[in-house]
Amino acid sequence: MIQLYQFAISHYCEKVRWALDYKKINYKPVNLIPGPHLFTIRRLAGKSSVPVIDDNGMRIQDSTDIITYLDKKYPQKPLTPQDGDLKKEAINLEEYCDQEIGVHLRRYLYNTLLHDRKLVSSLLLQQGPVYGPKLYAVLFPLVRFAMRKSMNIHPESAKRSEKRLTDALDRLNRIMAKNKFLVGNTFTRADLTAASLLAPLCFPPEHEFKWPDQIPEPIKSFREAHRRDPVYSWVLHLYSTCR
Repeated sequence: MIQLYQFAISHYCEKVRWALDYKKINYKPVNLIPGPHLFTIRRLAGKSSVPVIDDNGMRIQDSTDIITYLDKKYPQKPLTPQDGDLKKEAINLEEYCDQEIGVHLRRYLYNTLLHDRKLVSSLLLQQGPVYGPKLYAVLFPLVRFAMRKSMNIHPESAKRSEKRLTDALDRLNRIMAKNKFLVGNTFTRADLTAASLLAPLCFPPEHEFKWPDQIPEPIKSFREAHRRDPVYSWVLHLYSTCR
């Protein structure tokens, strides 16, 4: 059985969970604690990031590489188009969403969330080991510092990320005005990527993560400003029909 090393909160890990579930591949999630996860992941793979899958000794890191591997090893319900032009378009859009939505939404959210130790700890530790809260009672300041440094999180970078994220949403809105799916007329890895990466903005109820009841400003206002965007309802629709 595939083991998926992950954070429950990670939208990149959600990409992989969705791909595995969509293909009906059995897997076991291994929920790690951000920060101490380094000791596990560095033994498994070359970089320190999640997700990582272990498929009977075959270890793949990075959500995009994992989806490519899954489509080759488990070809049922393919996520990559067979047509060459559509395949290229889907992969390019996936990369665009990874960089322009995944990276910038994460930075924008954490710039605010990291100020609230109780809230962000509950999010980072969700579904993790039971000893997580005791560990974070000591380690959280170090984890927060490491997150800010590794993801370049500060007010100026967050402001730039808000602009990049808004531009990406505008691009997807233009596509959604004419099409049901991002590439061709079927669900592909591009759709899966965009929807999973936007889940922390749209809060789809089908997502396994428990979203917070109270959302701090300015995140709350940003969500409200985009709630009527076509892509917002599109994400919720994909989760209800394809997740």
